[in-house]
Amino acid sequence: MLEEISRANPSASLVEQIFQLLAGSIQTSSLSVGTKLPSVRTLARDCEVSSDTVARAYEKLVAHGLVEARRGSGYFARAPGHMALPRLASRPALSGQLTAGSSRWRTMLVKHDQNLKSRTGSGSFPESWYDAELLASALRTTLRQGMRCTADYSDFKGYVPLRQQLHVKLQEIGVLTDADNILVTAGAMEAIHLACQTFVAIAGTPVLIEDPCPPLLTERLLSTGLEIYRVTRHADGPDIDQMRALCEKHAPRAFFCSAVLHNPTSMNIAPHKAFQILRLAEEFDMFIVEDDTYGDLIPRATVTPVSRLATLDQLKRVIYVGSFSKTLGPGLRMGFLAASPERIDYLTTYRVVQGVSGSVLSERMLYKALSGGEYRRHCEQLRNRLAEARPVVVEELQRWGFIVDHVPEAGMFLWASLGDGVNSVQVAERMLELGHLLAPAQPFISGAAPASPYVRINVAQAFESSMLPTLGKALGRTIKPRR
Repeated sequence: MLEEISRANPSASLVEQIFQLLAGSIQTSSLSVGTKLPSVRTLARDCEVSSDTVARAYEKLVAHGLVEARRGSGYFARAPGHMALPRLASRPALSGQLTAGSSRWRTMLVKHDQNLKSRTGSGSFPESWYDAELLASALRTTLRQGMRCTADYSDFKGYVPLRQQLHVKLQEIGVLTDADNILVTAGAMEAIHLACQTFVAIAGTPVLIEDPCPPLLTERLLSTGLEIYRVTRHADGPDIDQMRALCEKHAPRAFFCSAVLHNPTSMNIAPHKAFQILRLAEEFDMFIVEDDTYGDLIPRATVTPVSRLATLDQLKRVIYVGSFSKTLGPGLRMGFLAASPERIDYLTTYRVVQGVSGSVLSERMLYKALSGGEYRRHCEQLRNRLAEARPVVVEELQRWGFIVDHVPEAGMFLWASLGDGVNSVQVAERMLELGHLLAPAQPFISGAAPASPYVRINVAQAFESSMLPTLGKALGRTIKPRR
């Protein structure tokens, strides 16, 4: 047994190696249904590891539906079914393998370069749009309370008063849960990372993502070795027929999506699509990771109804992810997730193992910003400024001959075409030489797709820069007169 574990995946933790070895045996029926697993103490002795390591591996097997824990009797192999993870694979057969070129651009989009003239391809606001005094005031208040708070770790799930504020925040969007079911994280990506590591960590596990989708999400899933299948995103949400076909063929374990202000299109999932997604999740026993990173940029009243999956599902199958990195500043790195009581316990365990706790100072600063009402006012200002900038940027794009198929009601992005036959990666390379960062389509879409003319335009960055005239001239365009 010890030799088998050492061969399983030497780079993984001992917990992960034991988990993968036993999961593979159950999936391939080497361990038949009903077989009793060795006791924690026995397996720990045979593998020359601690009992805690084996216990955590067994708990993860139970969480994935591969093992049944019977009080007083031990652990028993279960029928794989839909609750179990799909077969193991040494290499994921990715749908839409990303190319080296698109990998370079994924790095460029998050890299801060002071020498650039504009960063229209970035995912953050211009520095002048952030409220520096809000964070400065929050920091001063935190420091006045003394530094004794840094003498100990934060609560494992995050600063309790902060989680109570997040509980109120969730109530406002109709997600009714307790503060104990909320976990504070270092931004949305840590939350997604925890969901991956906790529930879909076996290499080769099929999952669904949207196409297009945020490059960092694809990177996160690829680094876990997951088998990715893409569902085309339309103006009203994912292609449901395509999603069903993928579910029937591949039995995916999870679906990663954004119901509100999807990146890069700023579109929302329509209510009828949200309902159909949840029905598919129920039918095929998937869970859903809903990334609501840009949710605070949605106006309180919109023409088109907004349907968050977590609101409809009430966290039965949905893990809800929120973030403040876009609205308060990417350097703050504060986010959170909310999940069912059963899932939050496992997520918290993995959080403690990987990082013990979060930043005491950052959590208390965020609490001050949320509890004092300043954050609400700041988000309202961001929404108002975007509402003023969006039609100006759209008009300028159109005057230079660029096409915006869908103008969103809110959000910081436009998904625009440079024109038929234009390769947006080649254009982005040319613009970078001129000091302007664009976001070509390739990092957001399937790597197997042909060259795309689309780019993601950051409305705030475009409004504050002279990028569009430079882009138009680089393509040999002449600006059309105003109407």
